[in-house]
Amino acid sequence: MNKLVSIAIAAAVLGAPLSAQDPLSDGNILVQPDRDGFVSTLAVELDKQLNRVSYPHGIQQSGVVRVHFIANGSGRAEQVTIFGESGSHAMDLAAVRAVNRIDKLPAPRYASASGQSVLLSIVFATNHRDARRLSDRVAEENAALIASGELDPQMLAVTMVPTRS
Repeated sequence: MNKLVSIAIAAAVLGAPLSAQDPLSDGNILVQPDRDGFVSTLAVELDKQLNRVSYPHGIQQSGVVRVHFIANGSGRAEQVTIFGESGSHAMDLAAVRAVNRIDKLPAPRYASASGQSVLLSIVFATNHRDARRLSDRVAEENAALIASGELDPQMLAVTMVPTRS
């Protein structure tokens, strides 16, 4: 199954670590995109790994799997856990297996000594409308998590939309 991963910047904070926020003189915050290629490399590696993991053919279900992991300085994703289930065990398993196999990530620009904490929302959608709807929902949920203080401000929040052909 051929999959293409495109990056959907679903909210102002997605695709950039929250620590990369630059306060403007008027007190607003400007979120700068990740310039070091971490997010684009993550997209390529995730696409490659999703093509290698077992995923049931013919599934006609959309959903979002939210995976939390640490990107270490050696290019690997470690401490991979599900942050939010999709409702489909097959989707959840495919996402976790794919992330566990990632091993070629560049060192994230804003990583601490223990690595960069990443919240990766993988949107599995059967059509473009579902992809947009689910990406918008992820953006709203992340904004709510940030506002509530439940999301670590040093966490990199990224939404990716793999499409199957």
